[in-house]
Amino acid sequence: MLLSRKNRLLFAAALVSTTKPVIGGQAVVEGVMMRSPKSFAVAVRTPDGGITVREEAWLSFAERFPFLKLPILRGATMLVESMYNGMQALTFSAATAFPDDKEAQQQQEKVSRQKKEGGAGLFLTVAASMMFAFALFKGVPHLSAWGLGQALGHDGESALPMTGPLFHAVDGGIKLILFIGYILLISRMKEVKRLFMYHGAEHKSVHVWEANEPLDVDHARPKTTAHPRCGTSLLLLSIVTSFLVFVAVLPFVPVVFENSFAQALLLLFIKMPLLLPIAGFAYEVQRLAARHPQNPIVRALIAPGMLMQRLTTAEPGDAELEVALTALRKTAWREQQEQSKGREAVVETFPSFADANDKLPLAA
Repeated sequence: MLLSRKNRLLFAAALVSTTKPVIGGQAVVEGVMMRSPKSFAVAVRTPDGGITVREEAWLSFAERFPFLKLPILRGATMLVESMYNGMQALTFSAATAFPDDKEAQQQQEKVSRQKKEGGAGLFLTVAASMMFAFALFKGVPHLSAWGLGQALGHDGESALPMTGPLFHAVDGGIKLILFIGYILLISRMKEVKRLFMYHGAEHKSVHVWEANEPLDVDHARPKTTAHPRCGTSLLLLSIVTSFLVFVAVLPFVPVVFENSFAQALLLLFIKMPLLLPIAGFAYEVQRLAARHPQNPIVRALIAPGMLMQRLTTAEPGDAELEVALTALRKTAWREQQEQSKGREAVVETFPSFADANDKLPLAA
């Protein structure tokens, strides 16, 4: 049995009414970011023990350009939006959690200025981050597989032809090793351990929401820290999807350069625009898994991702759960409003979780 009965029941709770807004998020510095169809909120634990929340009405790119709701495209759109929101959430959380850190304050001011100027600067920052991620998790594995093929080959022939499936299997294996190694390395840092606790708190809070239970610590505490819609699982699905896509597409790329290294760089360049459809397809698989967690085939598909989440989540305490629940409550509050009540971001600080609950009432 790939998943325990308890976990299957919790994952089945995701099968809620289609009218119930889908809410998800990510961990940030001493806090949690939550996104719903209409809301983007970040809750952060302040040095004095309070909870500061920044929330604003959110209008997805897909709402502005409906064609982006099409399968595959919506997954690629989600990836870009997640990085855009994540950049804002991380800078706000760092500046709020560490008010005496001048660098954090300057970064927050820079992001706020870029957003007021239309967001072009922020999108450039996101693009630079994506390029760095591509270089590390695509470029390094690709060129390492090429180098390994050259080293093991003879008479000028590579042991791993770049158009063959074995090359892409080795590429994917190196990619997976890099990812796991990176997680294991940063998990030794105290700040990252805290981040993983908030990641677990985010998942537990979403489970409470999807189970239609009261948004309080008592109901969140027993929930699992794994969730089928987690970004960690999406990354793993993307690695598998990329293998299938590259095996299907790259054999049709003609040999342009006689030099093997130059041809390897060409194939790496071609891989770049394929990242968005790969992410889009992986997203569709993940959505399917979240809808049908009881299906044995689906359980087999999501099991590796669930196991992988043990590396990126940790059991949170009540303090972390309170922050995650506050962020979720704020997005749920926005969803229940008949009107958007203004699109500008509003920042509030609550002395305690109980105070946040009192001031953010939700309809039954």
